[in-house]
Amino acid sequence: MKYSIESTLERMKEELKLAGYSPTTVSSYHGAAGRFLRHVLKPSNRLTHKDVREYMLHLTEAKYSSSTINQHHFAIRFLFRDVLKKKAFRMEQRLRKRPKRVPVVLAREEVDKLFEAATDFRYQTIWMTLYSSGLRLSEAVRLRVSDIDSKAMRILVRNGKGQKDRYTVLSRSLLEQLRTYWKVYRPTEWLFYGRERQHRSILRTLQKTFKEDKNRAGIRKSATPHSLRHSFATHSMEDGANLLYIRDLLGHRAIQSTLVYLKVTAEGINRLANPLDRLMKRSSKAGHSK
Repeated sequence: MKYSIESTLERMKEELKLAGYSPTTVSSYHGAAGRFLRHVLKPSNRLTHKDVREYMLHLTEAKYSSSTINQHHFAIRFLFRDVLKKKAFRMEQRLRKRPKRVPVVLAREEVDKLFEAATDFRYQTIWMTLYSSGLRLSEAVRLRVSDIDSKAMRILVRNGKGQKDRYTVLSRSLLEQLRTYWKVYRPTEWLFYGRERQHRSILRTLQKTFKEDKNRAGIRKSATPHSLRHSFATHSMEDGANLLYIRDLLGHRAIQSTLVYLKVTAEGINRLANPLDRLMKRSSKAGHSK
């Protein structure tokens, strides 16, 4: 039974790679499918819709998050259709609606403190790259030295979300930082890392290091490396950048994904004339006139 599960999972990993999925997705789907198969404990040729239904119910009753349940949804669908070759298979369960939360955005002063708190030059450079270019962490660790175009002042993002390439902005401050970084570390092909087999562990290390640097900087917000991408978009919007331009830099397919940053721009919130302030101002004038 164990061999059957492991061989099925190995085939799944191969199919995911052949389909062009990112290393992060390959690892996530492989793990989700493994948990499903070990929970059901049946030969792959005997798996049924009932097994899937009972497992999805198990995840729901165990109070897994919507994103985790949806990840299992896609992984199991890929397992049946692309690995077990059951093309007619359809997931009976609907995707779970993810709660819409306002993104965690760092103030400019907090971003500056984060950079200063970084004890390792490599990590400081990665944080600066995320913030200045709006990259996802997984995109940053896959950057090649050749992706940095200092003449056109742009960065090529290869195989981003949705398997699409795009360009994003290269700031002059980051270029100076990267030149110093190159002199210290002398990267050849990959800018920061790049060994695919270690991709998952690299992300975990960076997330752990970010938390340590954040705490050292005295930042109390529940920020993650992804918050630097949110901060890039929000601060760019506050500085007057065009919404469509920001969408293209971030690699969003729908403008609705970019519109969320309108909700968190401090400049937009502060520009609003608060009704309490107006009321108190009128009361103050009335008092002086008596």
